[in-house]
Amino acid sequence: MKFSASFLASAFAFFVASAKAAPSIVWDPTITSPVTGTVWTVGTMVNVTWSITDEPSTVSNAGEIYLAKDKVQMMALSGTFDLAAADGSYAVTVPDVPTGDDYQIILYGDSGNIGPSFVIAA
Repeated sequence: MKFSASFLASAFAFFVASAKAAPSIVWDPTITSPVTGTVWTVGTMVNVTWSITDEPSTVSNAGEIYLAKDKVQMMALSGTFDLAAADGSYAVTVPDVPTGDDYQIILYGDSGNIGPSFVIAA
């Protein structure tokens, strides 16, 4: 009987602690640059930007920016940075990649989202 009572007490304590935990807010900001029609030149410094209009009051995750080609992740363009402190913009250097019109930016934070295709030129 003691085992059952202590098990029930533990389960109840776990339930109460879980109920008090704040729900996780997933923020999936829209990438605003680069967009379709944007042309980046290899070796230049450019800004990746995203909308902060729906940014939650607490952003718990760090950000990372990756380059994708034809929706396949290729390489990191940034290290880890404070997504909230970046205030919707982060400067990156355009890597030396072949010219193409099927590049995208992936912004990781609470979730990963991918922007529209754009051009990288030599």
